[in-house]
Amino acid sequence: MSESLWAASGDELLRRTASADPTPGGGSIAAHAASLGAGLVLMAIDVTLGAKSTDEDAAATLREARTRGEGILTTLHAAVDADVEVFEALMEAYRMPRADDAERADRTAAIRVETVVATVAPLDVADAALEAVAFSLAVEPLVRSGVRSDVLAGRDLLLGAARAAIRTADVNLAGLDGEPALHERRQRAWDAIVTALQSEESA
Repeated sequence: MSESLWAASGDELLRRTASADPTPGGGSIAAHAASLGAGLVLMAIDVTLGAKSTDEDAAATLREARTRGEGILTTLHAAVDADVEVFEALMEAYRMPRADDAERADRTAAIRVETVVATVAPLDVADAALEAVAFSLAVEPLVRSGVRSDVLAGRDLLLGAARAAIRTADVNLAGLDGEPALHERRQRAWDAIVTALQSEESA
């Protein structure tokens, strides 16, 4: 990949996403959306820390939480471009020569390796987004009431992004036999999303 998607303007990113170009696809856009969701939660923390009415105990907890949130954001930020890179590697594997049995065997092996990598990448996004959901739940009671809606909106984005990332993984998982750990990981993430959504509905 020649240039980071983060270097693109918002308009350019939207137009590329809405075009026939294969990238950015679901994994990258899921990571992008999750990054913005986590960013909203961090914004609410910063607004609260900047308020004179925030007591020191709450501020200390929020500063510690912010450090955790920054770590999650760093992971999601990197995942936007990583998904493009793993997709391009998978396409390179499909373009390998297959003129004889040896070449076909090498190509088949390379495709399987890159398919696994291309499955792990969106599952990583889903896991990071779900970690950010847990992070948002921890800080929600501590932020100012005026920015609580931003925490909630951020969480909604994170849950949607986690689901989108799993949809991307599912495309590759469908063709992967003999990878029970990946299927189990996918199911754990999906179950966590369902549980989080049910908690939201009952709150």
